[in-house]
Amino acid sequence: MNAIPASTRRARILDRIRRDGGVTIAELARSHAISNMTAHRDLEQLASEGLVERVRGGARALPGDGGRPAHPTAWGHRIDQEAEAKAAIAAEAATLVASGSTIFLDASSTALALASTLAAAPPFELTLVTNSPMIAGEIRADSIHVVVCPGELDQHTRTITGRWTVEFIRRLNFDAAFVSAAGISLDAGLTTSRSPIAEVLQAAADVAGRTIGMVDATKFGRASLVSVLPVGELDVLISDAGLEDDVAAAYRAAGVALRLAAAAG
Repeated sequence: MNAIPASTRRARILDRIRRDGGVTIAELARSHAISNMTAHRDLEQLASEGLVERVRGGARALPGDGGRPAHPTAWGHRIDQEAEAKAAIAAEAATLVASGSTIFLDASSTALALASTLAAAPPFELTLVTNSPMIAGEIRADSIHVVVCPGELDQHTRTITGRWTVEFIRRLNFDAAFVSAAGISLDAGLTTSRSPIAEVLQAAADVAGRTIGMVDATKFGRASLVSVLPVGELDVLISDAGLEDDVAAAYRAAGVALRLAAAAG
């Protein structure tokens, strides 16, 4: 079975703490099948972000949380959706990351799953550029050199965008850019809801040797407000085993190099 990304696990831990008021390290280790040390690190990370209060042997909700997040965001909803599909896509995408390469990861929850996969088993040197503060906080491996794009942080989507971001990316070169989208169709290509996000992804694709799309099956057939890239400009498109056979066949017939990540089992 594909491991749940650490970021997803921490989101679930945070929900539990806010729901129950607190939790112990031993409880987390049992319920998530992780070691006490991993549970300790998860709580330390949540505490460092100002989301929980650490206490001896565990953590408790911050005063005034009232059992629910103080500032709900779109990111909080996205991170827990289709977690298993995203983990499978991330595992497949990781096979395309070469030792010594420079890659770009966008600020999607699927890219966060890829970052978790790379950080969990990094037997190579890698330069990782991202416009996601969440991904930057996820990487702990010494062999991965992390570069965070400058720009303006959208608290709603947890994405760094803007003129500074685009200009910074245009001065770089990537071996591969890994991008996701809110929707994908053969007519509209990759689409997103916000122009600043599209501009960052377009800039990354322009300076990348290869552009790799990572889109779970639920987003096929959707068209969001702003087009990012035509599907024909993707060197590889990775989805999950939930994609219907006729949809996969249509994309392949259109010349798209589609890979379906193996289902967890």
